[in-house]
Amino acid sequence: MATRIVAFVTLGLFLAFVAIMASVTFFVRDPLPIVGPNQRLVLDTTEIMPPLRAEIAIDGDFKALLSVTPLDRVDQVRLRFTGNDDVPLVPQGDSAEAQFTRTGRWELVLVSGGAEEVLAFVLRD
Repeated sequence: MATRIVAFVTLGLFLAFVAIMASVTFFVRDPLPIVGPNQRLVLDTTEIMPPLRAEIAIDGDFKALLSVTPLDRVDQVRLRFTGNDDVPLVPQGDSAEAQFTRTGRWELVLVSGGAEEVLAFVLRD
């Protein structure tokens, strides 16, 4: 009898563990995209219509080449570390160049036609 109780308790704990692990997807709705050096990140707007597409190419020195399409519909582009001031953007023709100052959560702010959208992402080593 004691063996059955131990087996049922063990089974119950195991099933509870599996249920908790499976429920994690319900708590994490929209995970942030993660990008590192020598990678490219593509972000699309959802609040600005018609949508804009931003591409960020990061080299090995954490310099970013940022381009937004269609460019003629963008009023303002800002790049900032979450909660900090904007990073200076240097125009390079149809794109802009910026230097990331640290890893962590960053925000790309796009303004078009009076609507503003913040696209967040994580920069890793």
